[in-house]
Amino acid sequence: MLLRWYAAVTGVLVATYLVWPYDQRSWPFLAVTLGAAVPAVVVALRRAPAGARLPWWLMLVALAFYNAGNVVWIWLETVVGEATGDGSVADLFYGAGGLLVLGAALVVVRQRGRGDTGGIIDSVITAVALGGVLWDAFVLPVLTAEHVPTGRQVSLFVSIITMTGTLGAMLRVSRVSSAGRSPSVRLFTAGVALTLAGNVASALTTDAANVRPDWTNMIFLAAYAALGCAAVHPSVARVMTPGPAPEDDLTWGRLTFLGVMLALAPLIGGGRAMLGLPIDGVLIAVTSAGLIPLVMVRIAGLSSRRRQAEQALHRLATSDALTGLPNRGALLDRLARELAAEPDELAVLFCDLDGFKPVNDRLGHAAGDQLLVAVADRLRACLRDGDLASRFGGDEFVLVCRGPDAVATVGGRVAEAISRPFEIGGELVRIGVSVGVAPVRPGDTIDEVIARADVAMYDTKRTRKLVHAGERRA
Repeated sequence: MLLRWYAAVTGVLVATYLVWPYDQRSWPFLAVTLGAAVPAVVVALRRAPAGARLPWWLMLVALAFYNAGNVVWIWLETVVGEATGDGSVADLFYGAGGLLVLGAALVVVRQRGRGDTGGIIDSVITAVALGGVLWDAFVLPVLTAEHVPTGRQVSLFVSIITMTGTLGAMLRVSRVSSAGRSPSVRLFTAGVALTLAGNVASALTTDAANVRPDWTNMIFLAAYAALGCAAVHPSVARVMTPGPAPEDDLTWGRLTFLGVMLALAPLIGGGRAMLGLPIDGVLIAVTSAGLIPLVMVRIAGLSSRRRQAEQALHRLATSDALTGLPNRGALLDRLARELAAEPDELAVLFCDLDGFKPVNDRLGHAAGDQLLVAVADRLRACLRDGDLASRFGGDEFVLVCRGPDAVATVGGRVAEAISRPFEIGGELVRIGVSVGVAPVRPGDTIDEVIARADVAMYDTKRTRKLVHAGERRA
């Protein structure tokens, strides 16, 4: 309800701005700008979660600066009698407010788009390149014809390019599909877009006396209204919710497009030189200084993702999916290296769980998997530096260790660790372990040493069953 009333009132004030008598237009202007600053943003601060209020605090301070500039601007026109407040001290307030709006937008981009860094960088590169075309093809010729001072031109250029890049990032985070999509983010983006449009329109229509048409104020008022609607929209609480992490597929087509965007500024400079026009050094210098770091970050991100993908593939190829221990292939590779290097004092321990099947049958396969994971964790704790524990298959585990006391130390730790009860499925269960030891002999192959450890494990299991049978008879 609040959003509808706010949108209706501000919409009417914006649409009828030029209908008001010229000397009365400050009233609808202040009504829209103050309405965005006080009630709208205050509502956003109350609705947003405690940790997601930074952009709205920045927006509140930004609108305070904007309104201070508006008051100065109106005072100069109505009291002092200047034709326009543009180019006066009011611009200082507008500049500060613009920086704070950009800061608020960047906070939203950083939080909401943190899973889409590559896509955001691509959008910023594209937006900045197109902003350079807009500047060189439309804005700069007008400013040059009106003999606008170079300092003012540089200030306008940096403002337009910065806001264009921010808009590109906001468009990216607002359009990527997500279950938590926030219309407030889209309205925020619309406010940034309208602010940029107002700045461009002002630059294109300001005459040599630094006077611009009053209709350009309607664009700024529409920006205020969009930001206010973003603040009062119920989805404001989700503005800082991280968006999705879409697939960052840098295809040849996308790479070619980005290359063209990067080449636009040099191409424009070369084209102006061929036509005998002055080369816009500001465009080339600023866009290059801004885009090259973005490209470097983009390349670094792609390189990092490639390394992560390679590491993930390596883990999948060498690790057991359930327990995370090295799998059979990793065990065989390790044994091959150990046998080729120095087989002295090397031993293989083949471990088979006793009593695992009854637990798995009684409590179910999920509980059985939980038990295997718990066993793997305890086996890791039994290892010394340089030892290896692997899941050989099913409820069988193979350990590789080295040293004169390796078998006694590691084997004792394993027996003690597995003998302690496990809490599985809400109850305590007990299992045992049969360990077969095979010291490596000179000339052993991998198959031979594992086979001996396997046979030794079955001998241990058979001996244990005979002992238990004798104890029952006794």
